[in-house]
Amino acid sequence: MKFVRNFLVLLLCVAALPAAAASASGGAGKLVLEDFFRGRLVATGEFRSTIDGSVRGMKVEMRGRWDPRTKTLELVEDFVFSDGEKDRKTWRFTRTGEGRYVGAREDVVGTAEVVQDGDAVRLTYRAVVRTKGGSSFTVSFDDLLVRTDARTVRNTARVKWLFFTVGDVDLTIRRAGAR
Repeated sequence: MKFVRNFLVLLLCVAALPAAAASASGGAGKLVLEDFFRGRLVATGEFRSTIDGSVRGMKVEMRGRWDPRTKTLELVEDFVFSDGEKDRKTWRFTRTGEGRYVGAREDVVGTAEVVQDGDAVRLTYRAVVRTKGGSSFTVSFDDLLVRTDARTVRNTARVKWLFFTVGDVDLTIRRAGAR
């Protein structure tokens, strides 16, 4: 009987783990791109170079529009960097299945693979980066987007050139009007 009782206690503990994990993450819930990124959003954060330790701050104003007919989220991003540079990028994420998308952007080589991973979304893609001197090179991005609450997503990314990490991105994305 003692074995059965211990087994039942263990089984209850294991069953409670997902609820405890959700509680620990604030119970923010599943991140669905077309739901969260619809409308106006603002992101603040930085790119940190692992080569020279420099930090480049950024603010990004975003506008997202979901087209249920084509299953496409268009996300326009207006960047303002701490050194005064401005840039605009436009993502088009097309839903290909439950929790799966392909992404395209003007500087992305091929397409981005976008996959729902539990309460997070992972993006992997290669993009052409232009330097102030006019040259360009292709880097790889491994992004992780995690919903921290109903109005906030944290986006972290590792940026690599060939096999070398050249930097990390850390952005906090908030629905417009959120504090």
